[in-house]
Amino acid sequence: MAKINILQWLYKHSPLNFYSISQNNETVIKSINNTFAGYKYNRVFSNEDINSLRMVIKNFKRFSTVAVLLSYLILIYCLIFPHYDLFNDKIIRIIIIIFAVVLPFIVLALISKIFEFYLIKHFGNFTKTHFPSSDVIETQSYKDFKLEIVKIFVLLVIIFGIYFCIGSPYQTSLNLIEQGKYPDAIKMTTIWSKILPIDARWYSLRGYARFYNGDYEGAIEDFDKSYELKDDEYKSMSFDNKIYIKYILSDYDSALKDFDEEIKKTSDNGVKNSLLWDKAQFLYNIGKYKDALSIYNELINKSEDDSVYLLENRLYYERSQVYKRLGMDKKSEADEQKAQDLDLDIEYQTSIPEPTLILEEI
Repeated sequence: MAKINILQWLYKHSPLNFYSISQNNETVIKSINNTFAGYKYNRVFSNEDINSLRMVIKNFKRFSTVAVLLSYLILIYCLIFPHYDLFNDKIIRIIIIIFAVVLPFIVLALISKIFEFYLIKHFGNFTKTHFPSSDVIETQSYKDFKLEIVKIFVLLVIIFGIYFCIGSPYQTSLNLIEQGKYPDAIKMTTIWSKILPIDARWYSLRGYARFYNGDYEGAIEDFDKSYELKDDEYKSMSFDNKIYIKYILSDYDSALKDFDEEIKKTSDNGVKNSLLWDKAQFLYNIGKYKDALSIYNELINKSEDDSVYLLENRLYYERSQVYKRLGMDKKSEADEQKAQDLDLDIEYQTSIPEPTLILEEI
């Protein structure tokens, strides 16, 4: 059975196996981005020309790799990240995906044209042809190829080594916050919010750090951004954190306006009921007991149809506390008894919770 040297096979199909000399004294230079295409010259290149080409082609190939990478970064940071909501449209999503697939071919075609201009300028006109396969492995070119492979491998080892040494950036940011190093946490999360601007976690963590660093407005902006980006069951955490900040700043009107806007634009009845319940608790905590009572009455009526977001026994228990604040002791006692009849767990027999700042999703 014939043995296959994988490195030699890769070498033959790489740009560093960059030239071939035929028996007809023709030199064929391999295309830098098409392993099957070549540029034919009706003469044999000198050693000086070959050595010069070797370095030029290596640099062109590196430039091609960097150019493709940069083109994707530009696509991501100039189109996709700033307008990530475009992906909600199926047609636009398909167009962007097709463009992303075609993009490297466009970039490589342009660089190939530049390389062709270089060949014409330094070596004269050529004829395009198919690059001939050869069993002769040119020693220096093969060494260059293996060296490039080693460089790539070392770079990957360094990147993974750095990652495993410093740990997850998210966990590092979380640790900085838990250690009270809020300025450092802000720097870390700011860097990663630039790298991954559609990841809500960086804004949420930075909002938490900014709050404890005294930047309340900045914290509110970050929690707003995190809330906009989130689209799962933990989405409410950032909204609750924003409400907490406005609560401790006594900016009650603004907080209530936020509740009303979210309730109005939410189409999911379950989420709307959850927001109404949060608003009722908020009204209770700022002393607007009559407004809170109105919402509790509405939620108790809805609780028969929504057992996921609305816990009937807990609603009765909380309304009993509202009645107590309003001096309506008999109704308070009746609601508390109703809650007991509905098997209210001991753990639920606590005061209506105040807004609080949440660091991690539970």
